[in-house]
Amino acid sequence: MKKLITSIVFSLTVTLLFAKTSTPDGFIDDFDMALESAKKSGKTVLAVFSGSDWCYWCKVLEKDYLSKKEFVDEASKSFELCFIDSPKDKSRVTAKAASRNPELLKKYAIREFPTMKFIKSDGTAFDAPRPKGDITPKAYAEALIKTIKYNPLVEKHIKPFKDEFTAKIQPLHIKFFQMEFPFSKKTEEEQRAAHLEGVKLIREIVAKRIELREKLLKAKIPSEIEYEKNDLLNQLNANLEDLKKLAELKFEDAKKLYGQPINKRTKGKLK
Repeated sequence: MKKLITSIVFSLTVTLLFAKTSTPDGFIDDFDMALESAKKSGKTVLAVFSGSDWCYWCKVLEKDYLSKKEFVDEASKSFELCFIDSPKDKSRVTAKAASRNPELLKKYAIREFPTMKFIKSDGTAFDAPRPKGDITPKAYAEALIKTIKYNPLVEKHIKPFKDEFTAKIQPLHIKFFQMEFPFSKKTEEEQRAAHLEGVKLIREIVAKRIELREKLLKAKIPSEIEYEKNDLLNQLNANLEDLKKLAELKFEDAKKLYGQPINKRTKGKLK
């Protein structure tokens, strides 16, 4: 009987030690270990912040890329792969990860899932792109390697434009979408004043976008990071024609056209 009990206890211990967690094969869930490995190998940590049992796009990312052997094989050549999970079911992570991961979310200001970060051996981090379009797992890994390889060029040539966008244009977008709908005002005088304020703000957004776009077009950008330039240009051009049309709408036309807030109707009406 004593031998049987010992055998059962041993089996349970082994089961607990080697229980399958949410961490994909080829990744580890111990961030500190990944960082220590990066210091020894000279690689960068590729950290995936996920909500494995509740986040739809996290599940898609894992199914289509993280779980694929060709992705892991290629990515592990340049990265220490770390999976930092925040599941609802805490049994999906180790006790250490359950304790450590909330701290990492705060440290790296993770506000949405999935988020991917390149983290250097000194702990500093910058965003890693998620897969775009119909790209294979191996090609996505190669794109990540390319991103880390050319990051010094991006920091020198593209980051100043991104910083300018964040500082000068993004606050205008936020202000616009926080504005109260002009035609929810009670009197026509209030509606006209709100409409003029909105138009003024839209014109400022358009002008700032065009100004930054022209600066970017004239800038000498190394060919290796031309894709980064194009990504930012696409962001600056997004819905620009719609915004121009909105900026030219007179009060009477705007009131006739919209039965609900502009930011909910623009896309459908002005294409």
